[in-house]
Amino acid sequence: MRTQDEFKDYDFNGSSLSVLMELMAMNSFKNAFYLNMSFSERWLDSAQLRSSLFSTAKELNYLPRSSRSAVARVRIDFTATGESQPYVLQKGVPFSTLFKSKSYTFTLPETVSLASADTNFSLTADIYEGVFLQDSYVFQDSDFTQRFKLTNKNIDTRSLTVTVFEDGSQIGTPYKLSRTLLGLDQNSKVFFLQTSETDNYEIYFGDSVIGRKPKNNSIIVLEYRVSSGSAANGAKTFSVDFDPTNANELTGTPTLEVIEAAHNGEEAENNESIRYYAPRHFQVQERAVIGTDYEILLKEEFPEINSIAVFGGEELDPPQFGKVFISIDINNVDGLPDSKKTEYANFLSTRSMFSIIPRFIEPEILNLAVKTVVRYNINVTTNTDNRIIALVQAAIDSYNIDNLNDFNVTLRNSTLIDAINHADDSIISNITTVTAYKKAHPKLGIPQAIIINYGVTIENDLPQQSDFYADSDRKAVWSSEFMYKQDVVNIEDDGNGILRIVKSEGTNKRKILNIGTVNYDKGIINIPDITVDGFLGDAIRFYISPVDPDIFCKNNNIMTILPEDITVIPQNLRE
Repeated sequence: MRTQDEFKDYDFNGSSLSVLMELMAMNSFKNAFYLNMSFSERWLDSAQLRSSLFSTAKELNYLPRSSRSAVARVRIDFTATGESQPYVLQKGVPFSTLFKSKSYTFTLPETVSLASADTNFSLTADIYEGVFLQDSYVFQDSDFTQRFKLTNKNIDTRSLTVTVFEDGSQIGTPYKLSRTLLGLDQNSKVFFLQTSETDNYEIYFGDSVIGRKPKNNSIIVLEYRVSSGSAANGAKTFSVDFDPTNANELTGTPTLEVIEAAHNGEEAENNESIRYYAPRHFQVQERAVIGTDYEILLKEEFPEINSIAVFGGEELDPPQFGKVFISIDINNVDGLPDSKKTEYANFLSTRSMFSIIPRFIEPEILNLAVKTVVRYNINVTTNTDNRIIALVQAAIDSYNIDNLNDFNVTLRNSTLIDAINHADDSIISNITTVTAYKKAHPKLGIPQAIIINYGVTIENDLPQQSDFYADSDRKAVWSSEFMYKQDVVNIEDDGNGILRIVKSEGTNKRKILNIGTVNYDKGIINIPDITVDGFLGDAIRFYISPVDPDIFCKNNNIMTILPEDITVIPQNLRE
């Protein structure tokens, strides 16, 4: 305005107009900022407020996962007169534990009754961390804005029960949670669960067209367990805080044995997880057709799953059509417990295709042994050999964390070599070889078969070995040492598909007998009958030399590099 002729004699600095103009500029700036933030909260990718994420996820029919109570398995034994049996242990009876200097309450999830032919009573059950709370509402048919919120945000939604008391009745009608509208009619006694704008969960009922609507002035009782998430994981000492007889008929103190320590407690789903799973849940639409559908559904519902591999039976040898095979790696658990297989199978039973049978199989570990000769320039570093070894080991371990230790991953030889070269500025080059192995755990003194499928093509162009050969000769398949008929032996291939038990004689090896076969192309070794008398460590290791330096693992194999399988040989040079 100062540059225009109409205002050339106006004193801007001495007037209040400059103040008004600065106020208008600041107001425009804040409005722009406000509008930008408001629009950002509308989209799943840019929203920062949890309430915004909940609202956006609701549009995709996605229910963010609640906290999960830790669960422990216990056995209770007690002696009582038995006069009032069967004894009824009500849902919610408490067990206490002190874990990491903090007390937690575990409760029985369902009411159970105990009876006995004598005075000794026993119960084996799962108990869950957290106490039960109730919220009550009066259903007002004329109030279309009525909300049925769960007042505690730390609910474990798996424990939620909804009971409707109509016409002043003292006996309530249970309503079941429904995740879908399919199969519902006006008489279906179901409720639906969703999140609210206040980060709480809330329920709602049908409209008597899809789902039955409670009668006017009915009492709605919501009962649920409040969870501390993962805080109680690991607790393994519990005490009984109630009288199992509820009639003062105990003749001693109840004893409690912990069969399985507390585990599987989880925090509520975080924002990034909601951002990831909400659109994928919408894509899956609560049905499992292709492999990724199974992965998304299972990982979304069961947060303890670390990684998962799904493949069709047609990929197996021989093929098994009409089946889908699922291999799951659970956090801090070796293998896949039968209880989890049952739980996962029940979850998929209503979501998988009728003609497809899900089969859960144990994950197998394909270990990689890395041996590297590292050459470094001592003129540009003060690091010692031991320091170089530590740096290279750390670089390989980091590579394993970032690129391996999962299903369906590939070790790229060039990237591994590059990671080693960048472990320290003084490293000039490295010569790295990678072998793979799996462990076998044979029972001692019992004839048995050992069949190992590596899923990797094995080197098959080595010269055929005679019955007496040098120990230094290259092999495609070999094992660690074990005891066989009082001799220390190992198994090696002859270069022509035959596995043999061999014995060391100085710097040479001598064949004892043929014991099995190896299919180099399919990566399978087959030992139909062997009796092992003993072995060192926890297993016999069967090593292979892969034909391709880029090693890909598939199906139920998890590929990883353990710290003890890393060998670093430093060579210092002057350049």
